[in-house]
Amino acid sequence: MNGVDGVTGPEDPEGFEGSEILEGIEALEALEGLMGLEKEREVTVWAEGTLTVTATLEEGSLVILGEDTDAAALFGEDVSQYEYGITVAPGDVPAVLDALDVAEGVDVLDALVLRGEDLVKIGEAGWLESIGVQAEFWSRIS
Repeated sequence: MNGVDGVTGPEDPEGFEGSEILEGIEALEALEGLMGLEKEREVTVWAEGTLTVTATLEEGSLVILGEDTDAAALFGEDVSQYEYGITVAPGDVPAVLDALDVAEGVDVLDALVLRGEDLVKIGEAGWLESIGVQAEFWSRIS
């Protein structure tokens, strides 16, 4: 077989079809999942204007990252960018999910997307503190 779906390219190895490649990829992804090596899933919690807030789960910790690419209004004309990160320990992630008050079965990343606008307006770090969750926080301006 030469190429996939009529697209020409290098000759496929003898007896090796494009569908076998896809099956191999699916098998590899399943094996990674069984070994706990799933790829990180990143969600956009909020994106408006120059502010973008994302979230991931990294080894059970909830990591929220924010970046404002036009931070002069907050910090003065000498500052163009503000970045911050918030890390919630794995043991506190269930409390975060409970406080987000979403339907049963919704994971914490999807819950953050559903409640993102409210959380960003309140301030994620302040909200976490208000529900009794102590999180690591860092920030940087440039």
